[in-house]
Amino acid sequence: FNIILPIAYEYDPDLVLVSAGYDVALGCPEGEMKVTPDTFAHLTHYLKGLANGKVMVLLEGGYCIDTLAESAAWTLRSLLGDPCSPLQACANPDLTVKKTVACCKNILKDYWQSLRIDLTEKSQVWIEEALHKRSLNELATNENRPTQYDLTPTLIIDRAEEQSKKLQQDIKRAIELAPHQKPLERGATLLVYDELMRKFSVGNHCERPGRIVAIWKGLKSRGLDQRCTMIPSRHATKDEILLVHTNRFYDDLETTKTQTKKELQKREGVSRSVDYTNEVFDNALLAAGSCLNMVDAIMTDKGRNGFAIIRPPGHHAHSGMDYGFCYFNNVAICARYLQKNYNLQRILIVDFDYHMGDGVKDVFYEDPGVLYISLHCNDAFPPNEGHPKDSGKDKGLGFNVNIGWLNFVDPPAVDADYINAFHHVVLPMAYEFNPEFVLVCAGFDAAEGDRIGWGKLTACAYSQMTHMLLPLANGRVLEVLEGGYCLHQLNICGSACVATLLGDVPVRCSEDSAKYPQDDVSVRTIQMIKDIHRPYWSSLFTIPDQDDSEIDKLAENLQKTASIKN
Repeated sequence: FNIILPIAYEYDPDLVLVSAGYDVALGCPEGEMKVTPDTFAHLTHYLKGLANGKVMVLLEGGYCIDTLAESAAWTLRSLLGDPCSPLQACANPDLTVKKTVACCKNILKDYWQSLRIDLTEKSQVWIEEALHKRSLNELATNENRPTQYDLTPTLIIDRAEEQSKKLQQDIKRAIELAPHQKPLERGATLLVYDELMRKFSVGNHCERPGRIVAIWKGLKSRGLDQRCTMIPSRHATKDEILLVHTNRFYDDLETTKTQTKKELQKREGVSRSVDYTNEVFDNALLAAGSCLNMVDAIMTDKGRNGFAIIRPPGHHAHSGMDYGFCYFNNVAICARYLQKNYNLQRILIVDFDYHMGDGVKDVFYEDPGVLYISLHCNDAFPPNEGHPKDSGKDKGLGFNVNIGWLNFVDPPAVDADYINAFHHVVLPMAYEFNPEFVLVCAGFDAAEGDRIGWGKLTACAYSQMTHMLLPLANGRVLEVLEGGYCLHQLNICGSACVATLLGDVPVRCSEDSAKYPQDDVSVRTIQMIKDIHRPYWSSLFTIPDQDDSEIDKLAENLQKTASIKN
């Protein structure tokens, strides 16, 4: 995430060749490293987001038969589109890793715009340390180079019996922790759609029934619906709604079913951007319940992932108040439902709607079991919400992440800004958090041409963001429709997300301007986000202190070695 992906996306290759050396895998006597075999599935998956999926893997090294076989198998499974096995939480990176990343960034940032996120000037000391280490090794020349080499050199492994036994146990444990499961056949992606959700309508309001129709027509025209499994819709029960909302709010909204037109007009929440009809209550129940049906289907292995084509949206709804076109908070209800019914301990919610989901934020503001990451325009609705410094409270401190673009409109955000935020913030945090389920507030109002948002995102950004979330949580990803008011973009972007969930090659950025993150949009914002959240997330590491330098230690060791020889 720190180097390879940012550079690769900026370079935009036409073909990816992988020199697949598995001698870094656990147990290999050549590399003596501890990379577990299932890690290679994750690495391969992310490379498939490049070059229209044209990836060729060529075997190089790897000399521990057990982990070589497992590593190759996981690589192949990823190429075939099977879900990745969840890794152990990727926290507390080694000091050597931090130094190496800092040095690479410092040297390469002059050539790659995507690496200008971090201030790396202080890494010069680590560059000097690396050069000093190299100087301690004898340089191979024509005079001292061997005249011939054995074709099959014998690798002598000098390990104590106890050490060898522990290594074999570690290898066995790594393989057992990532069992190969039978891949799901056709229909692994789930859809829910019900035309009854068109009933709630308020004239020419931008949150209109045509939104879900546009997505559904897009899926049908591309044949994507035939490749998915349809899940039946249902109304949520009162108890399910009360997982998030108050009893008083529920009962009050229920009265809209029988109120007259005049009574409904009196309660219009103009200041809260909500409207009422006799259908809104049942429609909101249907949206929430349909999402819960999707959750149950994924958790019981009826499908791997899914897309909920529902309305009204929900991420602005608070526990005791409807707000911003939202009545019941669909995604928040799903998260609480997963906690209560499936005892999940770690749920990731990613929100790429143009607007920050203040309702979701408030529900989980003190809950460390839910990591909420929102990418949004900092100055948009809702007012006074979503600033990067707003990071949670008490036990939830650090689990509310607001990637609120400090400058979104001039210039408008492009695909590269969102993709870069995923590389530098979303994915490092997600892998450290290690979620058991991923919920996505899928709002498309940052797309170019939207009448409310001011972004210039294309289907590429939404497809790539979806692709990058799929290796998490054993592939259990549910995208739930939020905003998005340009019917043309809903048609295209909704299909792009569903196609990616199905395992199709993610959309490639076609415009050069969309490949480069903008200093005034994402670079400044991401720098601030990383500074704010470094105390809580070790994956957002900064340059190690100079006190950790090994130069002096190496010099001392060199002197000792020289004195012994003398």
